[in-house]
Amino acid sequence: MAPSGAGVFHQASVKYSSSFCSVIARRLFGRSAGRVRVHLPISTRLHLGEPQDRLSLAYNTFFADLFVPPPSENELTLRFRITQRGEAADSARLTLQLVLKTGEALETGAGEKITLGADRIELGPAELGGRIRHHGWTMKLDPSARLVWPVYPFNPYADGAETNPEWAVGALSVDLHPTSSGDGPGHHKEQQIDFVILVE
Repeated sequence: MAPSGAGVFHQASVKYSSSFCSVIARRLFGRSAGRVRVHLPISTRLHLGEPQDRLSLAYNTFFADLFVPPPSENELTLRFRITQRGEAADSARLTLQLVLKTGEALETGAGEKITLGADRIELGPAELGGRIRHHGWTMKLDPSARLVWPVYPFNPYADGAETNPEWAVGALSVDLHPTSSGDGPGHHKEQQIDFVILVE
């Protein structure tokens, strides 16, 4: 049975803490600096309260803000605002790690229905169709989002990646391409990326 919306979002809100801020900062964004892949921000700030929760991350080439408005019983919105600073990175992307269940179906907005297993799956914007449904929840996606399954996290006890699909996650990513918000030197290049999670 799928958990209730209130329970899911209560658990999500409990995870806000200094350690959560550190973990999410390491895992949300990645950018290339030459041949080195950079994930750690140079500074972070977490605000909890009215009018909405906000996690701010600063990198060498962009700022990123995650805004989380108060959720309803069955709906949660994640709104990312990217602001470029200086020269654009060679490549940068936002990645969310999704906890997907092996052996269960993943449905997309384009009508595909896939049973998740050990086989690698790569779904682009056309295959995702702006939405996925899985394990009692639906997620509305940014139109340019891509999904890769399975991605195995690092296991420090084995000093290597996990190999059991039970511990795999889905990597939902959006490339960062901020565009100008207006004319003149006072305007910044920005990009907004929205995700909405609906619990059945």
